[in-house]
Amino acid sequence: MVEIENQVWQPLPGVKGVLIYPFLRKVDIISSNSFLVAAPGLLVLVDPGGLPGQADTLLGEIRTLLTEKPRPVLVCLTHVHLDHCHQLLHHPGFRDIPRMLVAVQESGARALESRDRAATIADLIHQEVGTTRIDIRLLLPCEGEGQRDELLNFAGTSLLTCLDSLPLGGGLTLQRQRLPLEGDTMIEFFPAPGHSPDSILIRIGETLFLGDLLFSTAPGVAGLKGWDQKALLSTLDRVIALLQKGGITLCLPGHGRPLDTATTIRTLQSMKEEALRLEGIESVNPEWARDTAAYAGELMGEVDRLFTVIAGRLVYVAHVLDELEEAGEAERFRGMIDSDLVDELLSDFNRFSLDFHSGRVLEIHLALKANQISQKLEKVFRGEVLGSVLDLSLVSRVGRLLEDYTVTFRGFRPQIDLAATDLTAAVGEVVAAVTSPPYEEDGIIEARTEEEFSRALAVRIAYVNPFEHLDIEFSPGGDLPPAMMDRERFGDTLLYILEKVSVGGARSLHITTGGKEDHVWVKLQFPASSAFMEENVRRFAARSCSLSNGNLSISATRGSTTVLVLYPVAGKGLDAPMCEVSSGTGETESQGHCTIAPSGRIDAASAPVLEEELSKAMEEGHRRIVVNLSSVDYMSSAGLRVLLAAMKRLKKEDGNLVLCAMKPFVQEVFDLTGFSRIFSICESEEEATRLLGP
Repeated sequence: MVEIENQVWQPLPGVKGVLIYPFLRKVDIISSNSFLVAAPGLLVLVDPGGLPGQADTLLGEIRTLLTEKPRPVLVCLTHVHLDHCHQLLHHPGFRDIPRMLVAVQESGARALESRDRAATIADLIHQEVGTTRIDIRLLLPCEGEGQRDELLNFAGTSLLTCLDSLPLGGGLTLQRQRLPLEGDTMIEFFPAPGHSPDSILIRIGETLFLGDLLFSTAPGVAGLKGWDQKALLSTLDRVIALLQKGGITLCLPGHGRPLDTATTIRTLQSMKEEALRLEGIESVNPEWARDTAAYAGELMGEVDRLFTVIAGRLVYVAHVLDELEEAGEAERFRGMIDSDLVDELLSDFNRFSLDFHSGRVLEIHLALKANQISQKLEKVFRGEVLGSVLDLSLVSRVGRLLEDYTVTFRGFRPQIDLAATDLTAAVGEVVAAVTSPPYEEDGIIEARTEEEFSRALAVRIAYVNPFEHLDIEFSPGGDLPPAMMDRERFGDTLLYILEKVSVGGARSLHITTGGKEDHVWVKLQFPASSAFMEENVRRFAARSCSLSNGNLSISATRGSTTVLVLYPVAGKGLDAPMCEVSSGTGETESQGHCTIAPSGRIDAASAPVLEEELSKAMEEGHRRIVVNLSSVDYMSSAGLRVLLAAMKRLKKEDGNLVLCAMKPFVQEVFDLTGFSRIFSICESEEEATRLLGP
């Protein structure tokens, strides 16, 4: 980490007689950092930013410098997102600068000229694009190789700009455009697509202006209009090579603090690993922001509720243990969670949410805030410790909610483990759990040590039965077909409903299960409850249910409320088959090769389809099989077991099974489970075929 003074003129590293004035801000999407560079014959402004006050400060410095010595002013945009250039387009002070020129990468110039709201993220931050004159269109495509010189009219002076390729070593090159700054010192522009197609880097002396490159893989950023995973990976390789080439000592990102070269290289290398995992992320657009903000409000409300319950139970247990003169055990409970910090974080979000509902902040801001809060909560949430003394379902629900939001904000859908499930048994399991304590009655009697006794006592004290006044009657249906559902998430949903019914004051609840040919259902009926009239309760219950693969509806009459949850019957087609397996022969049948190419998810529901296809191939005499996983998005342990069993069978018959073309997530599953040591895994189907031999 390097230190440069904010809003103070100081020497620019590596260029004699040239100064830099950094305007550094906290990281947000409202406005970027800005950098003003002063050479005797030219002023350069990198990214004017998005705030009027910031522009006022920069314009004041520019006016002072021009009064001391008139000279041209070159405004350079690292890209055209409005947090970097809104003030250039709207602040009247920029129109008053004599001999000002604006330099923008070609595709960014087209976006500004057409007032493209998506390319400038104006649609996300609810701002107008505005207009400006564009004088220099940077890094135009070159025909052929070698150097190309171009004569520009630069503020009344003819200027020669050079476009060429910079060799980086290792077979890499980087397109470059150069403009003279002072003497032999050049301003160098490099393309850096990935974050956006018009993203560029700017080098002056030993300083590299990075734009938003370091944030290209950040949640809520990756997936913006024009984000490109392949282009980003190529840019990261080239920028790392550029920095390793030497000569750059200071890196200035578009947001946040300056970095030294070594730190920047490490950051970019970590970003490569992150970028590889981002295949298939959702587009970040106004609809995504709206949905994610709504989800954030629902989820954080439930997280707040559950954390309150957890913290309250810990405080209660500690109090009772103190009363029983178990001071050591009481202190242990107090240290299980930083309740003050949790309260502070959740209160912060609630205040921000009020600002959102009053129109003072936008959807994207609320979604970002929820992500910041959930990440901090995850750091203080010690689920394993809490689960040893509190209701495990309570603890696991908090962990799952925080993880779900992180995954959603990241641009993916939360993981859903669908399996054919006995719905009646799943309901019975939840009903049994809420009507019996989570500890053995003889546990405290059988304690052999003081420590075991204190722990057993604490578990008993911590248990609170919120359903003790609720008479639950469960009438299971007959012999129902299995439901295609996520059983754990169903349990979360049912517990949430039961809690709302109980705290709403209901004294009785009737649960039934039933079904038809293509779906099964669970129905909950109870006296009319005001809790289920609240829109946020309905939305959260419906979203939670959908994540278990169900569909929830709520109806009310004058005297009662009915909650109906439907699930598709496994294997009836309504569960949208997660694994479609196609097979073909990559070689002639006489050579014994067979290629099987599953797609989608391979989990407990779809693994039997893959198992059947592998068995069919072996029964047809194929002893050398390639499984092409290029279209597989998810692999559960059920899929691993099927592949392992097939490989063992083939090995017994002097055959072999080779896997190829895994996506990063699937590869990670194999690596973390140790299955990479068991299977032969190839990059491509061709390589796998060669490995199997003739």
